[in-house]
Amino acid sequence: MERNHSSLRPLPASPGAGLRQRLLLALLILLFAGGAAYGALVLVTRVDSILFPGTNITLPFTLPGGDTDGGAGSVGGRRINVLVMGLDRRPREGDILTRTDTMMVVTIDPQTKTAGILGIPRDMYVEIPNEDGGYFEERINTALEYGEIYNYPGGGRQLAKDTIERNLGIKIDHYVIIDFQGFEEVIDSLGGIDVDVPDYVYDPTYSETELPGDYFPLEFSPGLQHMDGQNALGYARTRYNSSDLDRIQRQQRVIFAAMDKALSLDVLPNALDLWKKYQHTIDTDINDVEVVGFARLAAEIPPDRISALSLGPCTVGAMVSNMSVQLFSKEGCKKIVDALFLDQELLAENAVVEVRDGSGEEMTETAVDLLTNLGFPQGSVIASDPPAEGEVAKTEIVDYTGKTYSSGKLAEWLGVPPTAVRAATPLDADLRTTDADIVVVLGADADVTGLSADSTGESSQ
Repeated sequence: MERNHSSLRPLPASPGAGLRQRLLLALLILLFAGGAAYGALVLVTRVDSILFPGTNITLPFTLPGGDTDGGAGSVGGRRINVLVMGLDRRPREGDILTRTDTMMVVTIDPQTKTAGILGIPRDMYVEIPNEDGGYFEERINTALEYGEIYNYPGGGRQLAKDTIERNLGIKIDHYVIIDFQGFEEVIDSLGGIDVDVPDYVYDPTYSETELPGDYFPLEFSPGLQHMDGQNALGYARTRYNSSDLDRIQRQQRVIFAAMDKALSLDVLPNALDLWKKYQHTIDTDINDVEVVGFARLAAEIPPDRISALSLGPCTVGAMVSNMSVQLFSKEGCKKIVDALFLDQELLAENAVVEVRDGSGEEMTETAVDLLTNLGFPQGSVIASDPPAEGEVAKTEIVDYTGKTYSSGKLAEWLGVPPTAVRAATPLDADLRTTDADIVVVLGADADVTGLSADSTGESSQ
């Protein structure tokens, strides 16, 4: 692959319609801003009936298509991919486009009424196109800023979209850019939120301004915690002693809590006020007409048809040119992207899988992590004790309830042939120790290699 570094220049250091349409957009983007598109989609499925009971909006246009040329996410041009970016912008910086603090791709399929959210680590080290037709290697969170500073054709928004397509094969149809600074006021206007904190979080040097000495220490104990806007934003954004995957999960908890609070009727009198206050924090090419269509589309997507994945598992930390980055495995990330664009039969079958290690290599926990990262819902893959018969050479996937699609994906993701899958017989009654739909007995032929396995110290491209 050609490497053209002729235009590589270091970026400067970063410090760090109608009333209905406007309300829908405000609430939709408000939740996107918190970092969890799942919350946004769920909220929009209910906001129409709450705010405007008895109405029925129809789509006044043909929904925009996605990737029509057979690339990732292609489903006959029906899929819509939206790049959502949250800015790492401080109040003193005004309206400039800065580096992105959060990036995710939200994909929606109008035909199958399914959706997916792909979280992208901000320090992922990628190939960023330049204006000369080549590329340079940098962290993905610099693409938006670089495109603005150096007048990339279409600006930073287009460069961010092109960077996603180049590295992940996902064609982006729309973008949403968020300024996080209004998020605190939103939470405060709700009277704060109650967040279920599973793990202790401590950051003594957290700062919203990154000015010398301006610290807002964070400390959250496990349990249900009431948070005002400043604490909620800090909990969602801190990276102290944690990974990008941890942070994405914290953002989702904050958004779920905000969604619960916003859905109460007590917030309705403030809806227009919220829009007036926070519309300046939103930059998107989704217009007021299109947002109605997106809202109605979201209303048709049930929560169990929404998947949420992260590219965190296919990355590994490294130092490149004195920068802390996340190198990514091209093969591993492709597996995750492909899983995101499944036709959602995996979610529809909702299979519970029991994993038992017959290989003697203690692969059970690694296999559970792999299958969860590729799309099996959290908690649906269960680690169990090794089978009594001891070590086996070949993997067996035993289907007890006829969930053949899930069984097939298990064989594919574990690198074993389709012949490894069979239907359960009465003789298999004692093989499972739970009420699982499928039992996997891992043999020596199973491949549970981590998704980041082909990352190297130089580049994964």
